[in-house]
Amino acid sequence: MYHSISLREICTTNPVCVSINSTLAEALALMAAKRISSVVVVEGKRPVGIFTERDALRIIPELLNTQATAVGSVMSSVPVVAPLHLDLFEAYHLCAQNSLRHLIVVDAEGDVYGIATDSDFIKLLGFDVLSGHEVIENLMRRDVHTLTRHDTLDDALVLMLKFNATAIVITEAAKPVGIITERDLVRLGQDHANGRMLLADVMSSPVITVESKRSIYFAIDCMRERKIRTLVVVNEQGETAGLVSEHDVVKKIESHYVQMLNTIIQRQADDIARIRKELDERHVLSAVLHESLGVSLIIADPDRKVRYLNPAASSLFGIAREHIDGEKLERLFSKARMPIEQLLTAMDKVQTGESYEYDLTHQIEDEAFELHIRMAPIQDQDHHLLGYVQTIQDETDKKQSERKLKQAASIFDNTIEGIIITDAEVNILSVNPAFMKITGYQESEVRGRNPRVLSSGRQDKAFYRRMWEALNTTGYWQGELWNRRKNGEAYAEWLTISAILDNNQQVKNYIAVFADITSSKLAHDEFEFLAHHDPLTKLPNRLLFNARLSHALSRTKRTGDLVAVLMIDLDGFKLINDQYGHQSGDRVLETVAERLLANIRDEDTVARFGGDEFVIVLEDVTAREGVIDVACKLIEVIARPILLDDITVSVTASIGIAFSTMADSSPKRLMTRADHALYEAKDAGKNTVICATVAS
Repeated sequence: MYHSISLREICTTNPVCVSINSTLAEALALMAAKRISSVVVVEGKRPVGIFTERDALRIIPELLNTQATAVGSVMSSVPVVAPLHLDLFEAYHLCAQNSLRHLIVVDAEGDVYGIATDSDFIKLLGFDVLSGHEVIENLMRRDVHTLTRHDTLDDALVLMLKFNATAIVITEAAKPVGIITERDLVRLGQDHANGRMLLADVMSSPVITVESKRSIYFAIDCMRERKIRTLVVVNEQGETAGLVSEHDVVKKIESHYVQMLNTIIQRQADDIARIRKELDERHVLSAVLHESLGVSLIIADPDRKVRYLNPAASSLFGIAREHIDGEKLERLFSKARMPIEQLLTAMDKVQTGESYEYDLTHQIEDEAFELHIRMAPIQDQDHHLLGYVQTIQDETDKKQSERKLKQAASIFDNTIEGIIITDAEVNILSVNPAFMKITGYQESEVRGRNPRVLSSGRQDKAFYRRMWEALNTTGYWQGELWNRRKNGEAYAEWLTISAILDNNQQVKNYIAVFADITSSKLAHDEFEFLAHHDPLTKLPNRLLFNARLSHALSRTKRTGDLVAVLMIDLDGFKLINDQYGHQSGDRVLETVAERLLANIRDEDTVARFGGDEFVIVLEDVTAREGVIDVACKLIEVIARPILLDDITVSVTASIGIAFSTMADSSPKRLMTRADHALYEAKDAGKNTVICATVAS
C-alpha cells in the first residue's frame, strides 16, 4: 500500500523551545532574534504549551515585568499536537478545525520533534490543490482595520486586540501607506517602545500590495519572495480592499479538499433528501386522501338522464346542479371531453345488476387528472333498475404519491450507497441491499441491533461525542470514518446521518447513508506516492527531493550545520543495458537503490532523477571529512558484484559533492556545483569522489 506525505517530511525539526520557568524576556528575545512567530514551552522534552506572537500581543497592555514573569503563566496551555506519521492533508485539516497556525509535532514517546506552520503547508500543497484560476478576491478578508499616520502605537494595539486582527493598515485617502503587524508590535513591545509614538514613525513602509484580480499563485510567490505573511489587497484605483495571509491560503486549501470530498457524496445527500420527503409524504398524503378530498357523486335515472350532482361533481364537470335539466350521462362526459367507451360498458353492466370500476385520465388544459370511476345500480326490492349511481375519485395525488414511493423504494433498493434506518433509540429497523453488499451482514443479522456492531475501533469516544453533539444540535452530521465488515476487514466510508422528526419535533428515526470510499482512498494514496516517487526504485523523485533540499537548507540558518549534496552517476551501466537488456538494467538500478538506502541515515534523502543518476542529501553535517567517508563507502558498496539470475555483473560510481555555505543557501546553485564536481570525477577516470569548491 502506498502512503502519502507525512508531517515528518515537511515539518521544521528542532523548533526553538523554552522551559516552563523561562522568563517572558527570554522568550521575547528569542522570537525577535530568530524572527520566529512562536516558541514551544517544554518540561524536559514534553510540550506543555506554546507562546505565540498573539499571546505576546495580548500581554503587552498588562505592563508585565518581563524579567520576573514566567512564560508558563501566560502561554497557550494544552497545545494541539500531532504524531510524526500523520498524513499531510489530515494535519492541515486539524489546523483548520482548531483555527491553528502552529501545529506541534511529537515523536512516538510524545517528545517535541518539530513544528508545522502555514508556510510549511503552502510550500508543498498550495500549488497542487488550488486551481490556477483562483483569484485573491475570492479568499481575501474584507474587514480591514485602518488608522492614519497621526494615530499612535497604543491605538493600533487596542484595535488589534479588540477585533483579533493580525494587522492594521495605515491609509491616506483610502490608499495604503504603511502596515503594522503582530510581529511589529511584539518587537516594539520587547524594545519597550513608547505607546504614544506616532504610527508614521514605526510603521512598515512602503506597503507590499497586490491587486484583487491577481491569482492566488501570485500572492503565494510574493509572500515567499518578500518573506512576509500578509499582503494588502488593493482595487484598480489602488485603494485598500482587503488583506490576504498565509493562513487564509491554508484555509482555502482545507476548504477545497473538503469540497472535493463533498462532490463525491453529493448523490448520497440528494437521495437522503428525497427519502426524508417521501417518508413524511406517505403519512400526510394518506390522511389527505381519506379525510380531506371530496368524492364526485352523480345519480341518473333508468333513462341515463342525470338527476343529481354533488358539489365535487359539479366542479369537476364545470356545470351547476340547477342547470342539469335531465342531460344524458354520456352527453355530460362528452361535454367534459371525457371518453365514453368505458362509461357505456359500465352502464351495460349496471343494467344486468353488476357494478363496474375503471380508471380514466382526464386532461384539463395542460393538467392531467387520474380518476377512479365506479358505477353501481340503484334497485328496488325486486331488483328492478331504478337508476345509476356513479362515484368519481380524483386519485391524481395518490397515484403520484405511489409513484414517488416506488421511486424512493427503488432508490433504497438499487442505490450503490448503503442505507440504514433506525428508530429513535438507534436500533436498526431496516437496511438496503447495498448495505449488505458493503458490510457482508444480512438484514436479519443486524435488525434490532445498534450500528456500533460495525465499529472498527479506529475512532475514539471523543469522535462519537462530537458526532452526536452535531446530530442533537442540527439534526445532521457527515464525515469520514472507518468501520469493519463482517469478515473483519476494515473499510473507509463517507457517512451522512439525518434525524427524522415527528409532528412534535421529536426524533422518530435516523437515516444513515454511506459510501465505501476505501478504493478512492487507496487510489488517492497511490496517486500521492507516484506524484513524489520514482516508480521503479520507489525513491523520492525530483519534486520531492527539491522540497526536502529546500527544507534542509532552511534549517541550516537556525542550526549552523551544513548540508551536503552527492550527485552519483553509474559507470558501465549503459553497457549492461545494451548487452543484457533493460530488464536486467532495471534490476541493477533497484539493487543500487537498496545499497544506497542501507548506507545512509534515516534522516537523509536518496532520490533518483532518472536513468542511472542518483542524488543524496546529507543533513546536519558538522565535518566535511565525514561526508567524504560516506561517499567512499558508497563507491565501495556499489562496486560489489550483482547477481542477475545466472550471470554476475558490476558497476562503479562517480560522485560529485557540494557543501552548503552560510553565505549561499540556494538549492539551485548547490545542485549546479555538485553536478560540476560529478563531471570532474568522470573526467578524472571515474569510480572516484570529487568535492566542489565554493568558487565553482
